[in-house]
Amino acid sequence: MLYWNDGMRIAVIGGTGHIGTYLIPRLVDAGFETISISRGIRQPYLESGAWRLVERIVLDREIPGFETALASLCAEAVIDLTCYTPESAQRLVEALRGRKTRLLHCGTIWVHGMSVEVPTTEDRPRLPISDYGKRKARIESLLLEQNDVPTAVIHPGHLVGQ
Repeated sequence: MLYWNDGMRIAVIGGTGHIGTYLIPRLVDAGFETISISRGIRQPYLESGAWRLVERIVLDREIPGFETALASLCAEAVIDLTCYTPESAQRLVEALRGRKTRLLHCGTIWVHGMSVEVPTTEDRPRLPISDYGKRKARIESLLLEQNDVPTAVIHPGHLVGQ
């Protein structure tokens, strides 16, 4: 099944990890030109024929030049599943600035802290209690307050298979 976005070039950072394993075949099936970026050559958790159509690139975000190499791929959208520090998010924004690239950052429901009300809605205050939640909340603020790269943040609460 092809959608209106047929052919749009999307880079997925963390493409062979848990979320990427399920996301990438769906992007391919939806008509996106898909790039999987991972730290090493690893097979996805589940095999899919869609992976034959995926450009697979080994890039480690801990290595200097990661963001420049990513920007040089000229993706129209970047899905970042592995950003865990505000500094890394800032470097990514700087590299994507002026490229008309959209950014989707995978945050976490833990930016809200302990859930008092379920479901937790986006208008709830950010009161993270763990270091992980606090870092993700700072990343979210940084990304949503800047105006250089159009950004959306998702907040998965619990990750399971399909």
